[in-house]
Amino acid sequence: TIEKAEKLGIMTARLPIDDHLKLVATKVLTVNHVFEILLKYRQHGNDWKKSLLDVLPQRKDITEVESNKDEDGKNESELGSA
Repeated sequence: TIEKAEKLGIMTARLPIDDHLKLVATKVLTVNHVFEILLKYRQHGNDWKKSLLDVLPQRKDITEVESNKDEDGKNESELGSA
């Protein structure tokens, strides 16, 4: 679990699914899907949306989320922490 990882000092990260897509189905992914998304991310020039759309199965009922980036390319959520 994430709690155990944090307790042990293991770094964790979350894929930015909510920033780019809306899933009707569960966001639980197989290790194979996560690994393939990371590979596609590099292949697509660090494009999360394209990587996620390429890998996630259609049964997840995916809807694209409108980008909320400003003119500098930062998400609105990142602006407060800059």
